[in-house]
Amino acid sequence: MVSINPNDISPAKLQGYLQGAVAPRPIAFASTLDENGNPNLSPFSFFNVF
Repeated sequence: MVSINPNDISPAKLQGYLQGAVAPRPIAFASTLDENGNPNLSPFSFFNVF
């Protein structure tokens, strides 16, 4: 396991690690039909970084 001490690396490098670890990825496809019966399919993903 890799251990990272935030005090030992630059903020830019730390941000890169954070984005690589929790970047939103599609976890489901949501499909709907409008009033004319036209289909819509979209990827759905939800992540919060606290």
